Amino acid sequence: MNPILKKTMMRIPAIGKYARHIRALSAGLESRDIELGRLRALIAGSRSPGLFDTAEDFLTERLTAHPIRNPLPSVALSSHGAVPDANRIKIAERLIDAYHKALADEHQSPLKRTSEDLWTGLLRQELPELMRTIDQRDPERLANFLMNFGQSYVWFGGITTCVDGYNRNLDPRHVALSYHDKMICLAEFLGVLRTENPESGPWGDNVYADIDSVVDAIEDELRIDIAPPLGIIHTEGLVTQKGLFHYRHINALYSAIKVSRLNPGKSAVCEFGGGLGLTAMYARRLGVLDYTILDLPITCLLAGHYLLQALGEEQVSLYGEDLRPGAVKLLPYWEILNVPSSSVEISVNQDSFPEISENLVLEYLTHIKRISTGYFLSINHECFHPHTVFNCARRSGGFELIDRSRCWVREGYVDEVYRTS
Repeated sequence: MNPILKKTMMRIPAIGKYARHIRALSAGLESRDIELGRLRALIAGSRSPGLFDTAEDFLTERLTAHPIRNPLPSVALSSHGAVPDANRIKIAERLIDAYHKALADEHQSPLKRTSEDLWTGLLRQELPELMRTIDQRDPERLANFLMNFGQSYVWFGGITTCVDGYNRNLDPRHVALSYHDKMICLAEFLGVLRTENPESGPWGDNVYADIDSVVDAIEDELRIDIAPPLGIIHTEGLVTQKGLFHYRHINALYSAIKVSRLNPGKSAVCEFGGGLGLTAMYARRLGVLDYTILDLPITCLLAGHYLLQALGEEQVSLYGEDLRPGAVKLLPYWEILNVPSSSVEISVNQDSFPEISENLVLEYLTHIKRISTGYFLSINHECFHPHTVFNCARRSGGFELIDRSRCWVREGYVDEVYRTS
């Protein structure tokens, strides 16, 4: 077009507006082409091209140990709500009594919190109704609250079996896939599936294994029922013929297997920070009955609610009650001072020592050496290096590291076994 004619036409408002609109569309398309090119480059460089629709999907790839091809494995996420238990108010009364006795006794112990602990503070902020109910000693209200606890996403983890901060991509297909990947990892740990080899192959096949066949093979190997009890608290998990598996069920079963293998005599075990008590539950299925959990008072309450229903009311002892040798004992953390020397075979900590003060960790390690005749098992991350279990154990002294390896079921976690005797 003649430049003079073009300039003249652009002075006409309608034509000028149309031309500017076309230029904006062209710039937008160019920007989208650049973004598409960037995404194609990201996907091409990924080991799991089957996962991706957007860059957000990399958040799932970070959690998985196996490459994901197209099509995605056929897995599903489902939920199961809590079912009212006839004894739930009686259980709530026991929980309230134990919690308030712990608060009353804490000031008498030389092992103290200098301020409100992380979890109690977190729950006061996130779940103020729970804390008010406990403070008011209302067992019926507490029973109702706990029955409905964990029905929606929480950014923190450890005390629910709902979708939590472990998953950053909350697409149910991706959540289910991340849990499925962990069940496959557990099967490889046990040897019921061969471990894949990216050098020589196979690579990327195991995640397509039928999940029900995998669960059956795990049960055959362990000779126990691994189905988690449903109906106690709200659960969202991977769908199988054996029920729903949250990733924490899989983590706990793995930990319980490690405890059982280190403890062929099925002697007493002490766990520092037990969450809901899932590892203790699975350890009992593997024959380890004398199990003590030391934790914060509020976490002991939540674990007590779960275990009293999962195991039976006679199989759990709370603080202030008679401590039966063959039961799971839930005690506030300062009771480590009263655990007899050489009274347990193994001490365990998972997913907590790096997140509490180093001085308190060193105090715990001193007592772990005192009470444990065999081993200390740590399954923890090292995000806060140099504040790691490895470095704290070196500072404490008296621990012989006999194994340090990557955790089979959780990316970025380290399994460490120390001899304490």
